[in-house]
Amino acid sequence: MKIGLCAWSFTGAHKEANRDIDPHTPEGLTHLAQDNQLASVEFASGSLADLSDEDLAAFKESLAGLDLFLDTGGHNYAEDISPLRDAIEVAHRAGAKAVRTTVSNMVEGNRIERGADGMRAYIDALVEPFQHVMPLAEDYGIPVGIENHQDLCSWELLDLSERVGSPQLGVTMDVGNAFAVGEHPLDFAERILPILKHVHIKDYTVHPTPSGYRLKRCPIGHGVVDWPAIIALFDAGAPQVQGCIELGASVARHIRLLEEEWWATFAERPLASTIKAIRTLHQAAKDPDDWQTPHEREESAATRVAYELAQFEKSVAYVKSSL
Repeated sequence: MKIGLCAWSFTGAHKEANRDIDPHTPEGLTHLAQDNQLASVEFASGSLADLSDEDLAAFKESLAGLDLFLDTGGHNYAEDISPLRDAIEVAHRAGAKAVRTTVSNMVEGNRIERGADGMRAYIDALVEPFQHVMPLAEDYGIPVGIENHQDLCSWELLDLSERVGSPQLGVTMDVGNAFAVGEHPLDFAERILPILKHVHIKDYTVHPTPSGYRLKRCPIGHGVVDWPAIIALFDAGAPQVQGCIELGASVARHIRLLEEEWWATFAERPLASTIKAIRTLHQAAKDPDDWQTPHEREESAATRVAYELAQFEKSVAYVKSSL
């Protein structure tokens, strides 16, 4: 698998620290990816939306062989699908390989406020808007991958994609996030492999709580994910798909899957799959008190920058030596 770099690996700490190179920007991200011989970059489509044709051509030239992936952030597409339409247009102008999107701002698998009926209605309401916009993606040949953003499980993503009925619609699989909806990444990947469009390479360390587990960002290869196994699966079943390193949220995610009500909005699923995920989390558990990031401890911008760059450097070293 060709592996690049996603801007969401970094935060605004780099700007706050007045660094010359800010990897949270397209220019800084491109510089960092090129310096480390990575294959691609991924950042927000809005960064390119207002560029003139001349400026966009100059940026494309600056990529110097890097592939480009764009994302839209999180939107309620049941109310307004235009952000995705706009991103597809930008992707076409910029020559992007795919567009990554999300369909909610829910995280941690926490869907309790919507309830079971509310979640079903929410997903149902996405079908028609996607059916309206996907012909544009088909005309341009732009794949659109809905990320498992700690909100939808693999069965729901498969169902949504099937009902929309577009060959260009599928999944951007965030590998670490599979645990956030009570699924093992290998099982999740096997289910969505036929519609896989892009991959976010993310890992977590695991910190137990009475309610479940906190997932804390960490360098790739230093957490719970079995990378050799999952990359082998991707290479065998979807060799055309690329991945981007995304080092994850600046705050730990609390997955309360040991609470009965947490499961109430999910449909029934095979028990073996759930047990496999929980067993893997249990076996990987580390110090329950060591779950805060420097961002959560409100440490200095310089400390947060050093933390992010150290995780990135360790991730690149692991990817190059082991994958």
